[in-house]
Amino acid sequence: MLNKPRPNFPKIAIVGKGAIGGLIGFKCHQLGYEYQHLIKILQQQSCTVTDIHGVSHSLTPETSAITKPDQFDLLILPVKAYQVLPALEQLQSVIQPKHIIVLLHNGMGTIEQVRERLPNNPLIAATTSYGAFKSDANTLIETGLGQTHMGWLDNVDAALKQAIEPILSALLPPSNWHLDINLALWKKLAINAVINPLTAIHNIKNGELADSKYKASISNICDEVAKVMNALGYSVTSAELVENVQQVITATADNYSSMHQDLKFNRQTEIAFINGYVISKAAELNIEVPHNQRLVEQITQVE
Repeated sequence: MLNKPRPNFPKIAIVGKGAIGGLIGFKCHQLGYEYQHLIKILQQQSCTVTDIHGVSHSLTPETSAITKPDQFDLLILPVKAYQVLPALEQLQSVIQPKHIIVLLHNGMGTIEQVRERLPNNPLIAATTSYGAFKSDANTLIETGLGQTHMGWLDNVDAALKQAIEPILSALLPPSNWHLDINLALWKKLAINAVINPLTAIHNIKNGELADSKYKASISNICDEVAKVMNALGYSVTSAELVENVQQVITATADNYSSMHQDLKFNRQTEIAFINGYVISKAAELNIEVPHNQRLVEQITQVE
């Protein structure tokens, strides 16, 4: 049975209705949270969500036009990294300093962009290994349970933390809160820097990267990311990153990576925010990362 929205309970706005955004909306619906999807063209359409247990649920998600959202307190952006700034530009007339903004996407580099544009807003960075797939606009399948890592990007009031963290933690559990979320983001970036471009270039499922012929490529990419992380003060070994990558290859063996799907459907990829971010940080630190450079070149050529 659904809980009724509680008085003074934060209202949640979710940008878009992509796979993870749709999954968050579904979880809000189940938890009785007051929420809305912010979309370009306003439409109230029912959808079918199949959860991880194979049970189908019909619901009509709450939606608002992104240019005219209903009141909200928490803004979640489960979009492509390159869509973050355009979405915030569409919302700039309604965003106030009190609004809490949650960045939830692959890659890195948007934090700097958002901080520059919205210096007074409380910011949370998040990454999740949940899996979801949209076979069409109104059909969503939860394909994998995962873990979610979150962290505030600046010091915020303890009362605000106590009010917000349990609400976000319940959406994609288990959720881990970090004092320095950047380490978790870098570890996730290392995984994406291997799996996304290699599966896209070779046109394969994630699990096929377990073949020994990809072993050297995986090791080389992880070596370069580890060097950059070490130079930034994060104590991590290349072997640890390789192990993390292999765990995800096994856990998501039947899945196609987001970059594979982007190339397949002629969409822009997030390569600039994944391997491209590794390259930009390496350049600042005077570190050579030729394998990441080559991957960016290959993906850009196909794009």
